[in-house]
Formats: sequence, structure tokens, C-alpha cells
Amino acid sequence: MKLLCTIAVFMLIFITESFCDQRNFIWTYEYMIMDTSAAEIEQYTTLSSTDADKMEGTTSTELNFEVEVGMNKHYDFAIYQNFKQTPDGSLKYSGFKLRTRYLFGEKNKYFMDPLLYLEYKGKPDFSEHGIEMKLILEKDFGNFRLSLNPYFEYEIAKDESEFVPKYAIGLGYRLGRLFHVGIESKGDKKGSYIGPTIAHGSHRFWIALGALKNIGAVSEGASEFQLRMIIGLHL
Repeated sequence: MKLLCTIAVFMLIFITESFCDQRNFIWTYEYMIMDTSAAEIEQYTTLSSTDADKMEGTTSTELNFEVEVGMNKHYDFAIYQNFKQTPDGSLKYSGFKLRTRYLFGEKNKYFMDPLLYLEYKGKPDFSEHGIEMKLILEKDFGNFRLSLNPYFEYEIAKDESEFVPKYAIGLGYRLGRLFHVGIESKGDKKGSYIGPTIAHGSHRFWIALGALKNIGAVSEGASEFQLRMIIGLHL
């Protein structure tokens, strides 16, 4: 409770009227990039449990620290540093990601606003690699927002490689200037998930929180429940 109160105080301190790369969804990307020459720090905390009914002893933690910079009005770039802690282990550095986004056209130029997302993911010893490409599509209907992310990840490990199709969908509603609520779904060959999302804040400082529960069966060792919080601070 003390932690939640502290976060709320910081949100009130940093709120402004302008918007930038504020995340309204957790797992679904929207049609937005950083402003030219602007920068932002984001911190992700993700809890994943392989047993939604018994999280004690089955929950892993991931921490991601991101710095993103707007290169021009259509292009931005980001670097992630990633850490992971297994249920019975200690927090360890797990690798890095390099990400870029390219925005096509202007808002409402097409039926759905398109954005291309490209990411490289690597291990510290370069033993494993991953390339992820997303097509981000978005459509606003007044205060409602629909975002679609069909994408794939190409995973390379030693002499093996694998092509993994994935998806993420977000449907949200803006409550005034500072709040956004929604529902998200994502999935891949390991399983499908659905759950609520809430976001609060503005251009200077924002926070988003979402939870996902599996729909039907999941692969052995895959999570049944995920909880993620993202905090963003505009520099």
C-alpha cells in the first residue's frame, strides 16, 4: 500500500497537458513514436506464474530498462537492458534488445494508421539471437482505440532456428485527459491470454498496469498468469 501511494504522489507531481510516447496498453503497441530529439526512460516489471492458482514458488520476475530517442518525425530508436529472476534463483542479467520503429504517413491518412516495428534480441554471450518484426495498426473511434499487432519472431540458437507467429490486440477507452482503460489479448504457439489494462499520466510521467490470464490450455512450462507494470519518464 505504501508503494502504491508513493507512485500516486509522483504521478501527480509530474502530470502535464501534453502527450508523447505514453503507453496506454501493456502488450500491444500503438501508432506513436518519440518526438524528434526527445528521449524517455521506461522501466518494465513483469511477473509470470506457471500456476495461476499457486503463485508462490512458481513466479518468475523480469526487469527491463529502456532508453528511447526520437530521431526524426517518422523514426525512433531504443536500447533495452534485461534482467530475470527465476522462482528459486537470483536476479541475473539476461541480455539486451535494440529496437526501432518507423511511422508511415500521418494520423488518419489511411483506414488504419500503420507503423513498422523491428527488434533484435541478444544474449550476453551472443549464443542466442532473436529478430522480431511487428506491423502495428491502429484506428481511433472518438475516445475508443483499437490496436492490432500481427508479428513474428525468428529465433536462432546454435544450429537451430525457429519461426514463431504471434499476435497482440488492444481495445481501449480514454476517460478524460489522464486515464485510459482497456482489454488486451495476446498469443503464440504456447497459448493465448486475455486481461484488463489501465494507464494514467501524461507526457512527463506515466504509468500503466495490466494482467493476463490464459485462455484454455498452455504449453508445458508456459505461464498461466502475467502481471506487468510500465513506468515512463520523459527527459
